[in-house]
Amino acid sequence: MLRPDGTLNTALKAQRQRQVVAGFDRNFKLGDRPFRFTTEAYYKQMTRVDPYDINNVHIQYFGQNDARAYTTGVEFRLFGELVKDAESWLSLGFMRSREKIDTSYYNYTLDTQGRPADSVKTEAGWVRRPTDRLFTLGLFLQDYLATNKNLKAYLNFLYGSDLPFNIPGNLRYRNALTIDPYIRIDVGFSALLLDSEKSNRRSHSPFRNFENIWATLEVFNLIDRANTISYMLIKDFSNTTYAIPNRLTPRLLNLKLVGRF
Repeated sequence: MLRPDGTLNTALKAQRQRQVVAGFDRNFKLGDRPFRFTTEAYYKQMTRVDPYDINNVHIQYFGQNDARAYTTGVEFRLFGELVKDAESWLSLGFMRSREKIDTSYYNYTLDTQGRPADSVKTEAGWVRRPTDRLFTLGLFLQDYLATNKNLKAYLNFLYGSDLPFNIPGNLRYRNALTIDPYIRIDVGFSALLLDSEKSNRRSHSPFRNFENIWATLEVFNLIDRANTISYMLIKDFSNTTYAIPNRLTPRLLNLKLVGRF
């Protein structure tokens, strides 16, 4: 309800939407391995939208029901056992999210001395919303040693295309700037330290009541990519805006011990 100029809009109404979703699932086998394919398509139409800008972790709403928007897309996912008893999956997603603000701006024609000589009023068209990510790709693979299933490994890969961001107050070039694509690769290795066969343990063993114990070593963000999640916008004395990126966690080692009892 709070406008960027600090005034309060007590007449603000709730946003409205209409949404249609269609899905399809199919279970099948390739050879003797089970697979599952799922698809989901969706379309969401929104009215009385309250647009917003993002500055660092601060969301600044316009405080007005002055926009329309839509989001549409389709997702595909394939689950399967490329290796017996180890589930893997591949996912693809396509999405478009657009908004149209009920406002206008002027295009000026300058004379030879650089002064405005004429102007044309232009209505703002459809632009990208802050959540508009066209393409995502996900891949998860599991495997284990053929001679010892108690030693496992996994690979997780995620790619997301660029996201838009906006300099607050800039309606003419709204959300025309972009955040670089998101890329992340994780790997993990697990070893079974204690199995579920309790008859093999001594009666005075401190682990006699445990079902199993696993040790896992994971490397998050293996390629050490400096993924950007948002920008912090800073103005100098000349009113020039600088976008300072906020980065996500770099490469990280994670060691965990999991016991079930």
